[in-house]
Amino acid sequence: MQRIYTWTLALIMLLALALRLFYVWNETYEPLEWDQLEYTKLAVQWLERGIYAYRDTAPNTLVTPGWPAMLYVLYGLFGYDPLEPTLMIIRTLNCFISVVAIFFIYKLGTRLFHPLTGLIAAAFAAVYPSYIWSTSLILTEVPFLTVFTAFLFMQVKIIQENRPRDHLIMGLLLGACVLIRPNVLPLAVVPYVFLWINHRQLFLPQILRGAGAFALVMLPWWIRNAITFHEFIPIAKGEAGNPFLGGTDPYFRGTIDWTKVDESRQFQEGLERIRQGLKEDPWLWIRWFTVGKFKVFYKTMWVGPYQKFVPEAYFWLLRKLHYGIVYIGWPALLAFSRFHRSFAYLAVSLLIFYGVHALFIPVDRYLYGMLPFLMIGTAQAGVMGLRCLRQIWRSRRPKEASA
Repeated sequence: MQRIYTWTLALIMLLALALRLFYVWNETYEPLEWDQLEYTKLAVQWLERGIYAYRDTAPNTLVTPGWPAMLYVLYGLFGYDPLEPTLMIIRTLNCFISVVAIFFIYKLGTRLFHPLTGLIAAAFAAVYPSYIWSTSLILTEVPFLTVFTAFLFMQVKIIQENRPRDHLIMGLLLGACVLIRPNVLPLAVVPYVFLWINHRQLFLPQILRGAGAFALVMLPWWIRNAITFHEFIPIAKGEAGNPFLGGTDPYFRGTIDWTKVDESRQFQEGLERIRQGLKEDPWLWIRWFTVGKFKVFYKTMWVGPYQKFVPEAYFWLLRKLHYGIVYIGWPALLAFSRFHRSFAYLAVSLLIFYGVHALFIPVDRYLYGMLPFLMIGTAQAGVMGLRCLRQIWRSRRPKEASA
């Protein structure tokens, strides 16, 4: 049976790679803009002048260096004048990196539940449009998802086996994740919470191993910041204020006058808006930070022009897949987490990750890292449904035979 699972996974991964390469090699691209352009400018400036600065010519810490460092290496190897040939190399490389994330989604589903669950979740990830379109972008999503799913897999191994080396590997992967997208950092505590629940023991030596490995990965960034700015800047500084303030405009009613916003106080102004809003109209603000943002996150898919690239009927099916993953995955994780430890792990991790994103402006792009939890939850709910149908079928057969 294991051989069947292995070959099925190989076919799913080949399908995923084919879908990604076909899209990347046949899409027509506009000139880079917004974050894609800014990351490229950062990498080129870093190469030419040795200055690490995002949206500036003076050193700063607006973004962590994981993705810029990858661009630094790729632009250094393949050149950037002209730029487009290297961009196609990066997009092609993204296709292969993306398939590795599908492998780890399968491993997660298998570890937590059953190989069939892993295969179904991997199939979801293979065809999900955001995961295909993102390979064409010069953004953090693709490398982040691959490192993130590997990090989650190591967390599950820690909960299940608690081997010393797994804590080291998890710490290294956490550091790599944070250097690409820092919003993953709160998830570091999850396996140790479950270990405490299981054993009523803190496992401090294991925690220190993981923390040491994390610090080792982060150390060059910390040293650079200390030398350049003469202070300890653990992650990034300054970039979070804008999306946080943007998230304090309930239902996008245009209540923020951006012309009067002090860029150095955006985070503080966001906090003041929340305090004031809870005093004046608490129900509006509570509804916005709970149900309102949830609807914005999950109502649409982050797909860009991919919707026009594929046939309309096919995209209709992808939209139904999206709603199925969301509206089966969330209830399944929340309902079954009371009875099943694996569901509980997925639910707790997703709630923490969602909570971090819910602090900021809600956009469907932020759904990207939440999807593996929902895909695995939906897949297992489907497997459980199939098992129930099989049991019903088997229970009816003896009655029919006796009749």
